[in-house]
Amino acid sequence: IVYGEGIFLQLRDDLIRRWKPYARERISLLTKRYEVARQERGLRTRNLTPRFVLLHTLAHILINQLVFECGYSSASLRERLYVSDDEKNPMAGILIYTAAGDSEGTMGGLVRMGRPGFFEPVVRRALEAARWCSCDPICMEIAEQAGQGPDSCNLAACHSCALLPETACEEFNRFLDRALLIGDLNNHCVGFFNQCAEPDSRG
Repeated sequence: IVYGEGIFLQLRDDLIRRWKPYARERISLLTKRYEVARQERGLRTRNLTPRFVLLHTLAHILINQLVFECGYSSASLRERLYVSDDEKNPMAGILIYTAAGDSEGTMGGLVRMGRPGFFEPVVRRALEAARWCSCDPICMEIAEQAGQGPDSCNLAACHSCALLPETACEEFNRFLDRALLIGDLNNHCVGFFNQCAEPDSRG
């Protein structure tokens, strides 16, 4: 018998579309670094998009916060990403779940935290924690220089702020960037949760 529980959340597509132009430059850095790794190691072709990296990073910081608040072990929560840039059928969803054959799958912590009035403070605390990494300013600055993590395919994301046990991550801790959530040192509009006015010429 496998027991489980989880939280599903979905971001508004109109807000993602309004924000995407701000993130293109940082995503191009990830794309170039992955292309180098792909050619060297024979990896599959990937279409990295602002939507995907945003959702992936958000999932990681939320899991780290939920581990702290719910008492799960760091390897027991997992992510499932539902991402599509298809204009007719866009997707921007995250499932954070646990499934286990023991009592850890029935603790009830995720169910409780997913209720209105409980989940919103978790998101706020997770975003607040993401604003400063114990390795900053290096963690944030290294993104523009060489990248970090597996295949140098992370920007502002390291073991001190955004990485998870590899069994919890669909992408083996690649394609993460805190700046897409909260902005970088030079441009806070890069952060989705800052929601600047729509760009003009970059739109």
